[in-house]
Amino acid sequence: MCARSQEQGANCVLGGTPLDKAGYFMPPTIIEADVQADIAQQEVFGPVLVLMKFNTPKEAYDMANGTEFGLVAGVFTKDLSLALQASRQLVAGQVFVNEWFAGGISTPFGGVGKSGFGREKGQEALYNYVRTKNIAIRLTP
Repeated sequence: MCARSQEQGANCVLGGTPLDKAGYFMPPTIIEADVQADIAQQEVFGPVLVLMKFNTPKEAYDMANGTEFGLVAGVFTKDLSLALQASRQLVAGQVFVNEWFAGGISTPFGGVGKSGFGREKGQEALYNYVRTKNIAIRLTP
């Protein structure tokens, strides 16, 4: 993915090539890419950060929501109002503000779109194991 992003014109700021050892290992990698680049439109699992420039919060939301994926989003700001606005605007299963990997075993985890359906962990995960049925009966005509 990193090599293809560079072929598509992305700028590799750091890392970007596999480590010289057996397996599929990458060093921490930072790629500056256009929002239309494949690497910006796919879920990248690994130590790879894709940077994209934006001018307004709305432009950032449109970019973040402009993929088929929505596992986790992150917002880093000192402005609590902006953090809450962004959390509402971002279409993702989780939104972290000023940290990453927040929560614990009771915190629901899961994505939206092609990032998944349903939730793991927490009470919400139990809903994957039940099927609610509503039976309505009229007793008088």
